[in-house]
Amino acid sequence: MLPEPSEECFAFASFRLYPHQRTLLRDSELVTIGGRAFDVLLMLVSRAGTVVSLNELMDFVWPSVTVEEANLRVQMGMLRKILSQCDEAHRAIETIPLRGYCFILPVRHNLTGVSSSGAPLPVIAPLPVLLNPVIGRDEVIVRVTEALDERRLVTITGPGGIGKTTVAVAIAHSYARSYRGLMGFVDLSPANDGEQAAHAIAAALGIEAEDNPLAVLCEELRGREALLVLDTCEHIVEAMAALVETLLAQCPHLKLLLTSREALRASGEWSHRLCSLSFPDEAQPLTPENMAQFSAVVLFNERVQAQSLFALHARDLPMIAEICRKLDGIPLALEFAAARVSDLGLREISGRLGDCFSILTRGRRTALPRHRTLSAALDWSYSLLSDAEQKTLGHLATLSGPFTAEDAIALCERAGCTRPPEALSSLYEKSLLSVDFRSDAPFYRMLDTTKAYVMSASAG
Repeated sequence: MLPEPSEECFAFASFRLYPHQRTLLRDSELVTIGGRAFDVLLMLVSRAGTVVSLNELMDFVWPSVTVEEANLRVQMGMLRKILSQCDEAHRAIETIPLRGYCFILPVRHNLTGVSSSGAPLPVIAPLPVLLNPVIGRDEVIVRVTEALDERRLVTITGPGGIGKTTVAVAIAHSYARSYRGLMGFVDLSPANDGEQAAHAIAAALGIEAEDNPLAVLCEELRGREALLVLDTCEHIVEAMAALVETLLAQCPHLKLLLTSREALRASGEWSHRLCSLSFPDEAQPLTPENMAQFSAVVLFNERVQAQSLFALHARDLPMIAEICRKLDGIPLALEFAAARVSDLGLREISGRLGDCFSILTRGRRTALPRHRTLSAALDWSYSLLSDAEQKTLGHLATLSGPFTAEDAIALCERAGCTRPPEALSSLYEKSLLSVDFRSDAPFYRMLDTTKAYVMSASAG
């Protein structure tokens, strides 16, 4: 007996899965599938884009029963054989070593089944899979998740390479465990204006919107509970402020989680500036006993171990601490440095970080162009500055150590910079300067990696 059209279903490739009837269809034909394999598929499909751990799957499929992991592998093999009937779904389930499994196809979910009008179902757009463990961000993930529970517009800000996208995706994965609404991840770096951004969002959700995409989005999302992760908004920040205000005004059940190197300053926005990972200062020796306290050290070591057969010795700890300090605890820079340990060694890397842009050039092949080298990550930020901001930043890079706003403004005024107070504030907002508010007079600071880049750009 085929399910009623009004029943809840998940649709992917040529398949439709009906959880209440425990039925799987392919092109309207019933598919023979065992009960355990159906449960595995249901768990994976309902959390598309999320890494589901082995323990979670086994607890769901065999509740209150202790079974061997081999049982799960048998069911997974049977399930993959069923899905291979459709070329598009042949590799729908990805194995994540030591972590679990992830369903990587777009999934359309509707609580009331398939529309008789033939209108497309909303898409659960798969979130990016985090293949590496997220290190040093547990407290931030909890804090931002709590903010997202209470608010509808949350923006994660911070300099390039600090890990904004990783944290946003980790939060979305956490949300997906209990969230039943529409979810989507959209990379907005190719968009040049608000209309292109609206087109990108619609495309990610499987919504056709040739004309007036923002209006179509509002119409489609108006009555739906949804969480959208909009990644990389800084280059169209003004357009995005207008776009998100319209979306949130028109769609009362919509939540937005954004990443941007500066806040949108949109109505209702709550922003969190992501800081560097922690590392020991020069007066604090790194030891085997305290190294787990510093997240930059933990991340660097984890990435080195993933890249090469590296045996850590006590004599290496001072060099590792120096690398983490010189790279300001920036995750992307630490990953680049870790990738060079196998061919350069720790001592060579530590000694050459004065010219870090010449050696930190080995990013992931699949990374976006702006994340393939440390220089490219800063190129993106620098190119978004006005001429006045670039000039101000160049003069500030000549200052050693932290500096006050008065010192910065006086220096820039002597150098003939245009409106130094406004430029200083803007550079902070765009995450090219940090501020320490712990003393009576706030102190500004430029990351050493940013300073090296700016000095090089100014000289060029």
